[in-house]
Amino acid sequence: SLAEAGSVRVSIRLPAGLAADSASRTVTMAAGGTTTLTFRVRGQPAPGTHLIGVEAEVAGNPERTGYHLIEYSHIRPQRMYRPATIALTVADVAIPAGLRITYVPGVSDNVAPVLQQLGFAVGVVQAAALDTFDLSATDVVVVGPRAYDAHPQLVAANPRLLAWVRAGGTMVVQYGQYEMLNPGVMPFPVTLQRPQDRVTEEDAPVRILDARSSVLATPNRISQADFAGWVQERALYMPRTFADDYGAILSMNDPGEPPNNGAILIAQYGSGTYVYTSLSFFRQLPAGVPGATRLFVNLLAAGQKVRPAVP
Repeated sequence: SLAEAGSVRVSIRLPAGLAADSASRTVTMAAGGTTTLTFRVRGQPAPGTHLIGVEAEVAGNPERTGYHLIEYSHIRPQRMYRPATIALTVADVAIPAGLRITYVPGVSDNVAPVLQQLGFAVGVVQAAALDTFDLSATDVVVVGPRAYDAHPQLVAANPRLLAWVRAGGTMVVQYGQYEMLNPGVMPFPVTLQRPQDRVTEEDAPVRILDARSSVLATPNRISQADFAGWVQERALYMPRTFADDYGAILSMNDPGEPPNNGAILIAQYGSGTYVYTSLSFFRQLPAGVPGATRLFVNLLAAGQKVRPAVP
């Protein structure tokens, strides 16, 4: 905002490989007013993390600082200033063509928008609507982290979801807590320790248990490089033991802790596929971690016939 009315020239700075519909624009603003400008950006930069910056010039003085507004009823509003940039992560991710996804949000869950950014057809369905939702219109149902704990409606609808899996659907369930031990939540039993098994070191070594698993090959070939650059942690509330119906894919542990094989469990359930993962995808995907994104896409395709992939 401006102390006095005037013109503002706004310019955008782009990394190599990207171009905007205009490099700069000039707007007239009222004193204390705000306005929104939209730049349409296209292109294909090299894989990696890139910064997009914005500069506002007023009376010949450039400004490259933005802020986050912190505003709650019990405190005075505060501005947290930062450089006026956003980070763009470019990853080489193959996407199965035509895969229809239904996403049931969990707690602190921003995974669905990432899947939409990747180009998936994603419909977000709240747990309360599952009892009447037409499951025939989807290929994969994804359940967000701790959703069974947060939404009793999901627990009530779970028999219907599991019946859909038995008939040929694919269900990918992200980590839960001790509610996952309740009968009927998972198709086959698991155990959890108290306190929980977790891998807090985000760079802890990952060992591949089943190199022939399709989730390590289709549509993205997963290697040790895909476990680099993770943030905050690898996994949490990891099953300590699990029924033989599950196949374990990965093993990992913090230094000095015993190996845990419960990071990804996959079961054939009737004619369908059930995937349970305690990996912290809810942190990795919004952070733009390429390897975690590639692996999550493979989990979505775990029950599908091989389809042509699009970059």
